[in-house]
Formats: sequence, structure tokens, C-alpha cells
Amino acid sequence: MEKILFIRRSAAFGGIEVLLMDWISSIDFGKNSVTVASTMDCYSDKIAAKGVPVSYKTCSLPVMGNPLKIYSSWSRDIREISPDKVVFLEGRVDELPLSAVLAGYAATGGNVYMTEHLAWPDPPEKTRSTHFGFLPGVGLWWYRLMWGVRIRSYLSRRILAVSEAVRDTLLSYGYEKEKIAIAYHGVDTERFSPSPANRIRWRRERGIPEDACVIVSTARLASEKRLERLIRAFATSSQERRDLWLLLAGDGPMRKELEDSSASSGARDRVRFLGLVEDVPELLQASDLFVLPSDREGLSVSLTEAMSTGLVCIATDIPGSNEVIRHGENGFLASPDDPGVLKGLEEALRLDDRRRREVAERARATVMDLFEKEKSIANIFRLLDIRNG
Repeated sequence: MEKILFIRRSAAFGGIEVLLMDWISSIDFGKNSVTVASTMDCYSDKIAAKGVPVSYKTCSLPVMGNPLKIYSSWSRDIREISPDKVVFLEGRVDELPLSAVLAGYAATGGNVYMTEHLAWPDPPEKTRSTHFGFLPGVGLWWYRLMWGVRIRSYLSRRILAVSEAVRDTLLSYGYEKEKIAIAYHGVDTERFSPSPANRIRWRRERGIPEDACVIVSTARLASEKRLERLIRAFATSSQERRDLWLLLAGDGPMRKELEDSSASSGARDRVRFLGLVEDVPELLQASDLFVLPSDREGLSVSLTEAMSTGLVCIATDIPGSNEVIRHGENGFLASPDDPGVLKGLEEALRLDDRRRREVAERARATVMDLFEKEKSIANIFRLLDIRNG
């Protein structure tokens, strides 16, 4: 029986949390014992609902302060669980203190794995400063940054990158090529599939006209998602299209600001903030268009779920999203700014019924081919060296 510890410094239940729940739901508990540790309990009720024998532990998991104190705190929490293997799940591994990774390495005898879910910026150029006005520096800041990142990769048995774009950026930071593997997120293509019956019922229950054109976005209401672009694009398009509705599912620190922005538009009565939605498939089945206006993504789970459900999807032309969407074929790519998102939305709105069906069918076929859940999870377990089945 192998003891696996998944660590995620969760601030809210989002895409990475969804993936982790998918993983632990598929693990063979006859061969594996699983514990989930996080800073915020987003898991206990969901673990209980699934009825799986998974332990949960809330930990402090500090990231700021004295490195020795950080190491001591992480080491204490990890050793208390006494795992054979630690899997760190972060948007970007540089968000983890190096001392935390060292604690995992020491506690498991080097049995450390990492996942990378977000696009990184390009590596900074090495520059040298001048000390005391005349002594040339050697660019120590650059070496500290780059080697701090690289050491994390040296301490890992394997790093799972969510997309080719993320992998390529990791290589540019000096990650070891043989340790990086691409592991696409899986989508339950049966749950996330078109349903005309659910579409009608869901709309009737919420007072949305059956013939409305519903635009949806399922994302954490955070600054990097840039949902204000979608709200402004909707405000413009809805001036001429009285049948347009906008549904925003999710929560986060930007909620009040986004609500205030939508309240000032002439279509505020057709904008709804739904908060956290338990049954995301039904929400998507009731919608027509999906918009992801982010500045950065690794490869959005929400996007692939919407594609699987047969929605026409518009996403900003950024790494990850442009890896799965072929503009004009299975969706639309927009430049990551206000005019671009508005242009992409209006291009999708102009589709006739035949073209809309073609784009939606190609989107679902893409997900069926690349992101089918069972195949994806089997690949991830193989890369994480998890014995299953």
C-alpha cells in the first residue's frame, strides 16, 4: 500500500481542485492510501459526497518569511502524514518556496512530483547592476532566480506540464527535458455533452427565454481572468441584440468590481452572477457561447468542458488556448484586449445555424480526441508512478 500525499495551497475551489477530485475519484484504494493537504478546506464535503476513503488535512503551508522556519513548518506537516510520495499541485511551481520542496524531498527520500498549470512569463534577461556607482555587479539576482527554479526541477522525479506551451517555457528556464511530460486535463465527455432537454428546463426554471442567445463564462473572478473585457463586450453587443444574456459562474476577489461594472450597463437586467455552481454541465448545456478572455492560462479546464458540451467558444489568443482552438474551425481566437474580445464575440454571433453546428461539432470532436477523461487520468497516473487497476 503506497501512501500518497497531494498538496495544494487552495484559496478557492477552481480548475486545479476539480482535477484533483477527478484523480482521487479514480484511484485504486486497494493499492493506494491518499491524503489531501491544503491551506483552505475546499475538499472535505466533496470527498464525503464521493464516498472515497481519502483523508484531508488543513495545514498552514507558509510561503513567506525565514526559509528555515518555512522548511520546519512544511517538514512537520508532511512527516506527520508520513507519505511515500508527495505530489505538489500549483499553478506555477515557483509559487512554492524552495524550502517547502526540500521538506517534501527529505520526508519521502526524493519521491517528489510536481504539476505546472499556468503559463510562465519568458525568462528575464541577465543584467548587471553597478555597486557604489563604479563596481560592476555579476547579476547575482538572475542566478538566484534561475537556479532557484532549476533546483525545484532537480528535486523532482517528474514535472507534469498541462500544455506544450507550459513545457516549452519550463525548458527555457533550464528545466531538465527528460523530467517534463505533457499531461492534458481530462474531461468527462458524457457529463459534458449537449442536452436539448436540460437546455429548455434550466432556462425555464430561471426565467431565461428559450430563444435567447446565452453567453457564459465559468472562471474564478480574479484579475488574470480579465472578465471585465467580456462584460464590456457584452454591453456593446447587447445594445443591438436584445436576445443576449450573460451568465458568469464563479467567485473571487473581483466579484464586487465586476458586479459594479455590469450594473452601469444598459443590459444589467440580462447579466447574472451565479456564484459557485455545483452542476456546471447543466449550466453549459443551457448556454450557446463560451468566452474566456484571460491574460494567461496553462490550458483551461473550463474551456475544454465548454467545447465538449458543444458550445461555440471564444478565447484569447494566448499559450494553452491557442493549442486547442483552431480559429474559425472549432472556435475563435481573439487578441487579449477589449477590441479583440468584442471582435471575437461578434464574429461568433454572426454565425448562421449551420456554421454554428459545424464549429460546435468540431470543438466536441477535439475534446473527444485529446482530452477524454479516462485516457487522460490513466496517462497522469502512469507519469506519477501511481499503481492503479
